[in-house]
Amino acid sequence: MWIIPLLAMLVSIAFAWKLSTQAAQRKKWSDMLFAASLWMFVVATYGEFYGSAFGWNPWMYKVYYFAAIALVAYMAAATLYARTEHLLSKVFVAYTLAVSFTFLITLIVAPVQPDIFEQRGPIGGEYMPSSVRLYSPLLSAVGGVILLISAALSWWQTRRFGFATIFIAAMILSSGGVISKYVAWPGILPTTEFLGIIAYYIGVQQLAHDSINISRENRGGGERGAQSHS
Repeated sequence: MWIIPLLAMLVSIAFAWKLSTQAAQRKKWSDMLFAASLWMFVVATYGEFYGSAFGWNPWMYKVYYFAAIALVAYMAAATLYARTEHLLSKVFVAYTLAVSFTFLITLIVAPVQPDIFEQRGPIGGEYMPSSVRLYSPLLSAVGGVILLISAALSWWQTRRFGFATIFIAAMILSSGGVISKYVAWPGILPTTEFLGIIAYYIGVQQLAHDSINISRENRGGGERGAQSHS
């Protein structure tokens, strides 16, 4: 089933490049975090492709595992910042950066069970020591909950469809692991990831478009106000 993660990787490279270009132009924290989360998705899907096509080795497993666990927290941080640069958003970004850095250091020095060489296809953290696996709830689980809540709440408060689309994307991405427990098809996880990242990119682009329109309206309002006073 290597073709689906390969396709997801190629598509997400294009998405990540586009968002990186926007982040360089707009210089907003939310854009940079959205781009970072998509580059992590690129790395994670490359790992899935490599592991499915050629089998796993310890270093490819570590690269894949870091990206797969950390990316949801970065998605959540970006979604929070897209709504408002509130203290809560800044605290969660700091939390994400600190925990993911500690996770990376722990992962680099961690031993991997030698059974990894015999594996092909999607895998989880079962070949990692508990000192590494404990970061999954701290990043993936916490990030997933905050992503869903922040996207839903932001849509309710602003009615901006980008937040609703990101909420749908988060639901699609999180559904893969649940469905795979009941459906004996190895393509479930990469398929939901592929569909989810497309929805995520569409949501991010909708938010960027709304942000541009709001800025134009604010500038137009300011210019009209200045003209009326003159």
